[in-house]
Amino acid sequence: MKNFLDKDFLLDTEAARRLYHETAAALPIFDYHCHLSPQEIAENKPFTDIADIWLRGDHYKWRIMRTNGADESLVTGKASWADKFIAFAAALEQSPGNPLVHWSHLELQRAYGIHDVLTTKNALEIRDQANAVIKERGDTPRSLLEHFNVAVVCTTDDPADDLRYHKAVAEDKDFGTIADAAGKRTTSILPAFRPDKSMNTQDLAAWKAYIVKLGAASNVDIGNFADLALAISRRHAYFHANGCRLSDHAILVPPYAPASDSELNAIVAAMVSGKEPSAGDREKFETAMLLLYARLNAAAGWVMQLHIAALRSVNTNLLKTYGTDGGADAISDAEIVPPLAKFLDRLDSEGMLSKTILYSNDDNKHVSLAVLAQCYAGSYGQGGKVNEPGKMQYGAPWWFNDHLDGMERHLIQVSSIGTIGRWVGMLTDSRSFLSYPRHEYFRRILCMVAGRWVDQGLLPDDDAYAAALVRNVSWFNAKNYFGMRVPGWADRIG
Repeated sequence: MKNFLDKDFLLDTEAARRLYHETAAALPIFDYHCHLSPQEIAENKPFTDIADIWLRGDHYKWRIMRTNGADESLVTGKASWADKFIAFAAALEQSPGNPLVHWSHLELQRAYGIHDVLTTKNALEIRDQANAVIKERGDTPRSLLEHFNVAVVCTTDDPADDLRYHKAVAEDKDFGTIADAAGKRTTSILPAFRPDKSMNTQDLAAWKAYIVKLGAASNVDIGNFADLALAISRRHAYFHANGCRLSDHAILVPPYAPASDSELNAIVAAMVSGKEPSAGDREKFETAMLLLYARLNAAAGWVMQLHIAALRSVNTNLLKTYGTDGGADAISDAEIVPPLAKFLDRLDSEGMLSKTILYSNDDNKHVSLAVLAQCYAGSYGQGGKVNEPGKMQYGAPWWFNDHLDGMERHLIQVSSIGTIGRWVGMLTDSRSFLSYPRHEYFRRILCMVAGRWVDQGLLPDDDAYAAALVRNVSWFNAKNYFGMRVPGWADRIG
């Protein structure tokens, strides 16, 4: 019997153990999609309590706590951190197979050197041990990023954001410098363009209020679609000047209903005046906005990320009490491939299809989206543009799929029909500075799968195959794909 989370956790073959310990373990982290707060990174206030770091804002943990019967005061309410920590430990005890059991114990081990199994009986003792380490080391957001060997963090930012905190971090020359044999490395904190509010008109009053805010940020009086497009393009350029090289979009079902400029101007003018759009006009508007973002990305050389099939805030009472991101999001099983194909084809026919990563919460769409991405991988119809490796790809096993079974199935399914060696690998999608052992978790699963293939004679035990797959998917592909400067971090191509 193996010990729980020992040094060879998930590494069930000699090849897997060698691939992980010799190739994957020491590589830095490129976190190209997360929800960390740039304000917290800039202000860098010391942490004091692991319960605060773990449980404030983490809807993954809130979901299992509620399911375990915890009162809302112990989840998002005003109960003490001690009581919340015990409630979370109680939920973990009832969650075998849930990745939170693995993630939480990896975080205890890697951040605080605590190898005990967390239970309700020892929860307060473990909290005290972790808090003592936090106090002794003076843990802060920046020190944890350094501790976990994080090279790049791409936060999620609204176009109207002035990016003051990103600027403050960029101007602090002492942040993230780590001395090593190669000299100095710096942790880059960069924005990602998330323009969902400019496209979402389901709550027209909220959209109108946002449009005023966006207009003020871009110095545009928005009265029609042309004005809105100008405002978005100005903010896109502003983000580019501040290091942004990727956009991020949450889409329930990809829209595709093309409309003329005059139609779009009339639709936006009516919405600005307070008139609710028809379902058809709303789809025309959403299509035009998504095409606008994509064309701006292509012109600037950005990567576009399409996060599809998250059915958000289905619990109205929780939405009213807490707001969005409270842990009441579900998986949509709506049809997404045909409209998405039309959207991508429109861009490709214009020569404006940028590097794009597709994600779906619905794991039944893994293979369909991976195959669709391949359809637009060539350079034909691109006005002579050179095709880029991995240009179109199916992204990480996202949200409700980022667990052992989901990651293993993702690797097997996507590799069976594509070129998994060009994939940009895992992301955290997290709001917690302790979440970076999720990358270790993924890398161990990657090495487990590759090691089994080697062990079964399905993959050559050759550096060009097994080891290259591991190091490129763990680090080098993301570093090369996103086109961001990463000072001092392993410059060679894997």
